[in-house]
Amino acid sequence: MQVLLFLFQMHLKIIYFILKLFTKTKRQVFFLSRQTNEPSINYQYLIDFIQNKDASIGIKVSCRRAPEGLNKKMHSNEKIFSWKEIKEIVSYYFLLYKQMYFLASSKVILIDGYNILVSGLHHKKDTKIIQIWHALAAIKKFGYQTIDKQDGISFKMAKSLHLHENYDYVISGSDAMKDAFSEAFHISKEKILSIGTPYIDYLLKTKPNQYEAYENYPCLKNKKVILYCPTFRRNGKNVVDEIIKNIDLDKYCLIIRLHPLDVSNRPKSNLEGVLLNPKIEYVTLLKMADYVITDYSALMIEASIVLSNIFLYVYDYEQYEEENGLNINLFEELKECVFKDFHDLMACIENKQYNQKSLVSFREKYVTNLKGNSTEEIYDLIRGML
Repeated sequence: MQVLLFLFQMHLKIIYFILKLFTKTKRQVFFLSRQTNEPSINYQYLIDFIQNKDASIGIKVSCRRAPEGLNKKMHSNEKIFSWKEIKEIVSYYFLLYKQMYFLASSKVILIDGYNILVSGLHHKKDTKIIQIWHALAAIKKFGYQTIDKQDGISFKMAKSLHLHENYDYVISGSDAMKDAFSEAFHISKEKILSIGTPYIDYLLKTKPNQYEAYENYPCLKNKKVILYCPTFRRNGKNVVDEIIKNIDLDKYCLIIRLHPLDVSNRPKSNLEGVLLNPKIEYVTLLKMADYVITDYSALMIEASIVLSNIFLYVYDYEQYEEENGLNINLFEELKECVFKDFHDLMACIENKQYNQKSLVSFREKYVTNLKGNSTEEIYDLIRGML
């Protein structure tokens, strides 16, 4: 595997070297992502802002998830690919050429996760790279923090992949996350800017479309709404069935928003009072939910921005701490809102014992910029680099 990866990277470096020789750098910003197949809210907000402010700035976008089959094979012993998987991999491979051309011709590059082209290639001296991480905070450890841990990658693989290299700046949601981001990205704190992301602006300014939600899902009208969004676990384990069983569906409507990669333990679609991944805008879900339940997800930061009543159900806290690790002590940061037993959590909801003071303190600590101008701050940073 290491030999194949080395040869793959070497041929990319040769192609990119030639592209750089024959490509002129433009006053252009390249938005690159392998997190989603469409521009994220972070990207779209920023693209719209740039185009409205200065139409002379060139914009290039390439958003494409890495082939699912390739990702699965890399984390398993199975190396036989189906014809469909082979076609997806070939298509993605040729997309890399287009992406390398945009890398070579752009003055500023934005990414929202690890990218082998950005971290593994040698770029022009005047090229600037900004990492806008797809999560607002690093609640759970990642990157260099999880090297050689069960849920991380080996040091040898991280070195081969040039994990999180070449960044000029990393955008953070708060000063409180600087230590964690510095460790995870293996970057100095001076390069971490706590100006917030466009997603914060989106959450603050977007009005929920509750009317449409009620039209499509009438069960939301006359009941208290509980939104449950668990973290994705590689072992495929979740406790959806337990949660459904312990919620009074005559009194509450339960919305379950699973991670896109989580295909296990899905409840029956015809279960009255339970909505699985309904077609409702995320911001509407957060703002209309009476209670938001998650675990180690940065969703807790997003929910705090709109002042949702957050509860954390961390039934596997010690195990998760050992296998992956956490950057904050949840029991200290969200006092009286963290539970290992779901019955205790529901008792807190039933008795209306929510600690609002703890939520406000948490919000103030982990969201530095609540002015709604994070997009403009990043635009100013980019403009200074062009």
